[in-house]
Amino acid sequence: MLQDCDVLIIGAGPVGTALALELALHGVSFCIVDQAPARSDKSRALNLQPRTLELLNRHGAADEIIRRGRIVRGGATYIHGEVVASMSLDDLGITNTEFPLPLSVSQAVTESFLDECLARYGLAVQRPIKAIGIVQDDSGVTTTLEVSDGSIKTMRSLYVVGCDGAHSVVRHAAGLEFEGAAYPQDFVLCDAHLRDTRLDLDRLTMCLGSSGLLAILPLQGQLVRLIASRNHVPEGQEEPTLELFQNIFNNMTPPGSGTLHDPVWLSRFRLHHRCVDRYRNGRLFVAGDAAHIHSPAGGQDMNTGIQDAINLGWKLAAALNLLRFASSSDNSSSNNPAEFESAKSKARALSEALLNSYNVERRPVGLALLRGTDRLFTLMTSTHWLLASLRNISLRYALPWMASSLSRRRYLFSFISQLGISYHKRESVIVGTAPGWNGPVRGGDRLADGKIVASGQDKVETMLQRICMGREWHLVVFVGCEADEQRRTLLRTAIHRVVSASKWDLKTHYIVSGEWEVLGDSPSCWYADLDGALHVEFGFSKTPGYVLVRPDGYVGYIGPWESLDYLIRFVGL
Repeated sequence: MLQDCDVLIIGAGPVGTALALELALHGVSFCIVDQAPARSDKSRALNLQPRTLELLNRHGAADEIIRRGRIVRGGATYIHGEVVASMSLDDLGITNTEFPLPLSVSQAVTESFLDECLARYGLAVQRPIKAIGIVQDDSGVTTTLEVSDGSIKTMRSLYVVGCDGAHSVVRHAAGLEFEGAAYPQDFVLCDAHLRDTRLDLDRLTMCLGSSGLLAILPLQGQLVRLIASRNHVPEGQEEPTLELFQNIFNNMTPPGSGTLHDPVWLSRFRLHHRCVDRYRNGRLFVAGDAAHIHSPAGGQDMNTGIQDAINLGWKLAAALNLLRFASSSDNSSSNNPAEFESAKSKARALSEALLNSYNVERRPVGLALLRGTDRLFTLMTSTHWLLASLRNISLRYALPWMASSLSRRRYLFSFISQLGISYHKRESVIVGTAPGWNGPVRGGDRLADGKIVASGQDKVETMLQRICMGREWHLVVFVGCEADEQRRTLLRTAIHRVVSASKWDLKTHYIVSGEWEVLGDSPSCWYADLDGALHVEFGFSKTPGYVLVRPDGYVGYIGPWESLDYLIRFVGL
């Protein structure tokens, strides 16, 4: 049933449903609607990158969806049927995440997984409901909706988020520019089964020739996705057929690559590269394809959209809480009315700054991916004979050079996996680094993961990211190797000052470097970093320090122990 709410989400693809999960986690009143009567069963977007798996793991065990897909372990590139480079992802030595490899999985499966996670909160998408009018004012947004029986309803919300794709109604209502263009090539797609093949079906295969590109992506079992670029399409051959794909496959793959059969989806499409001029206008926001459209190079687009949603979701929740405080009249907890009014004014200003930080943090990510994937995709899909020839010659040298270096492959993987995304160079109010801190991790970086052992007789092994889940902010104190009772008491007393000053709900964890015995009878919030790897990862191998973790799993503030006063100022209102 449609009811007025704090946040209305328009569009219930992976991005909209991920946003719904964030709002549900934080207890926000919301409604999510979609104009389609049911979800599509077509595969569409395929890849879930490691960073997206980490973030989705906060709502349900990510291993559930991993069992439904196929881990991608590398890739190979062929030019005129000859292999020129093969890259493995298994030997990169990525140890600071539970999910070191991408997952190939149908978007239909991803959406089903997200629906299951949302159902655990007792919530679901409402459909078919179409937004036909959106008007914002000083106090909220009025949205006009056409429901399944053709009747017209209106509802009020404080904010509206458009996750409604390339033709976004919300983007149009917000008056946002959507700059960019279409790629000149014609593209065709085929999901089909492949038999009698020598190709590795747990790897991405790229085939280049003088006539364009053929990409072969693994799905489940013998099912594969093929995408081919075309330049000049003869009249009468516009729509793809299995015969067309078999001809392309035979011409561009090496001998023994197999035979396609039993296609489940054939499609023709055009691709665009576009990005809005800003992600917010007043009470209206856009995310995912409503904000940016990328080429499929690197499998970035859906992942970027889901991470848009996660970035925005907790900020909407925090802003709403600040606004409720700012509109309250109960000053019973304050002995100074002037101070109370000042705090309310600061809360209003912070709520606006929080919401603005969505654009500050996420639009540069969208632009960087747009520029990077656009250049790569333009190069790889060119069908101009001269450009294609120069590309094929240069790649015969460039790709083996890239594949031969572990450091170069790791650098490339940090981009593709999205584990390397950071906000530390953004002008964001919720990112900070203690003055003078030059450690390997800065405010705005992703929270690196690693194994820790919980205190108690059972010595349960867990992961740092797993204890930093939920709606709270988390304060992780890296104690070092000295953890006697006197030191613990001093630490707890100091951290109490931080918690008391904080405008956020804080949950504190203490991590000791070294053998388990130093913990003794410590309470449940104490953990052991047995080999000291996490202390090294964050730069605290020689000095104690702290890491303030945001609800979206990014570092809000970091510094050595002696800079604790700066942290207190950062978390205060």
